[in-house]
Amino acid sequence: MHTDSSRPTLSASAVLGPAAWALLATLAVCLTTGCGALGLDSKGTPTTPAAATPTTEGGGEVALVLDGREITVDELHAHMQQQFLDEVLRQPEAEIYELHEKAARDLVQRHVVEATAAEEGVSPEALFERVTGEVPETTVEEVAAWFSANESRLRGARLEDVAPQIKDMLDNEAKSRAWGSYIRPRLEALEWRFALTPPRVELEATRLVRGPAEAPVTIMTFSDYQCPYCIRSEPVLAEVLSRYPEQVRLIHRHFPLDSIHSQARPAAEAAMCADEQGRFWDFHDAIFARGGRLEADSFAEIGRELELDLEALGQCMGERRYRDFVQSDFEAGEAAGVTGTPAFFVNGIALKGARNADEISEIVDAELERLAL
Repeated sequence: MHTDSSRPTLSASAVLGPAAWALLATLAVCLTTGCGALGLDSKGTPTTPAAATPTTEGGGEVALVLDGREITVDELHAHMQQQFLDEVLRQPEAEIYELHEKAARDLVQRHVVEATAAEEGVSPEALFERVTGEVPETTVEEVAAWFSANESRLRGARLEDVAPQIKDMLDNEAKSRAWGSYIRPRLEALEWRFALTPPRVELEATRLVRGPAEAPVTIMTFSDYQCPYCIRSEPVLAEVLSRYPEQVRLIHRHFPLDSIHSQARPAAEAAMCADEQGRFWDFHDAIFARGGRLEADSFAEIGRELELDLEALGQCMGERRYRDFVQSDFEAGEAAGVTGTPAFFVNGIALKGARNADEISEIVDAELERLAL
């Protein structure tokens, strides 16, 4: 998702997984502060162990003595859990639903792992070790290739200094893929249903519609013409529409992030001017085809490519005839809780951030099932 706080983007040749980002962060700390082996300081000197902690008569570790009463770590943990839950439940309804759904999926995965381990007569940990133990170790050549592809991100680190960490990361990623390949078919074979009803946002449709006007499922997208994640989402939306040619319609809403994308609002207004000539979607696609590289004269160029009436287009843009239309979209998005782009609403169900076609289709299928279609 793109917000007013910029997010780093990576080239296709150097896409990093979570483990890679963790490695880079660790290396950055090592290079600036120095790292030692576990239990040693940066000079290799053994660190001093913490003093023994008092315990209660029942054996619980004492965390606090309050007005003469000893409070254990377990009690403190229970209090922390309640604090965390209270904070979670103060979040917007849509975010609470998303957290509930993530927790449910975690329980489903845990159930599958525990059931599979029981069938094999081993512990979940032993099952994991057995599956991932068959993964070949990362080779020296693979370590060198990763280093070469990501060297600019390692702040001058030498290969010989960081090779062990890179190998560990690549080993862990390979094990993760092997584990996923093993457990995913079992997850897909399991029958389960998340029973909570997602919250919905009431949003007004505009005339910028792709697909059948009476389609039972509406995907409303709030988008910015210079947002890289919006650009990547366009083929995803096209794929979803191709999967459901009669059941889904797409409604475009403008959400220009002015502070980071100077041409996003002019692009939105220009697209609306093209709509006067019946060419909104052609203009829309042509803008996105430029990959965010927009200048003040880009819209006249697009108009020329599309053989629009350039005089009418220029007059409309000069008058800023659709300034209020674009601003109305932006305010509608804000009222619906949109803070960055892209943001999708499937029949009012909020989906924040970029999604792939399968993720959006999953929501579409659930809506079609709910509507008995």
